[in-house]
Amino acid sequence: MEDILVPIVLFSVVPVCIWLVSYFNYRKRLTAHETVRHAIDSGQTISPELIEKMSLLVDPIRADLRRGVLFIAFGAAFAVLGLMVGHEEGEAIMPMLGVASFPVFLGLAYLGLWAFGHGRKPA
Repeated sequence: MEDILVPIVLFSVVPVCIWLVSYFNYRKRLTAHETVRHAIDSGQTISPELIEKMSLLVDPIRADLRRGVLFIAFGAAFAVLGLMVGHEEGEAIMPMLGVASFPVFLGLAYLGLWAFGHGRKPA
């Protein structure tokens, strides 16, 4: 039972986390649009500044920084897990460090996007 349950949980955690993030981002955008729709239906005027702020609800520059830091932390967690498991089984260190390298490189790429896009102003 344990031999089946552990891989199922291990491989289902990542898709569930991605789904949760996507779902809550969707809910945030939906709430913002419903707020604007309710304001328009009640006869309130919507300023151009408010519409501009609503269009920049998710700042891509800040999102790149957050994603970069999270991916690097995720990769570091895998590396630490590999080192901890490696004390018991020596052959587990290199595969876990290989797995850890993927999120670390993704995090570095996002941090690069953040660094290059940090000085630019939105159009």
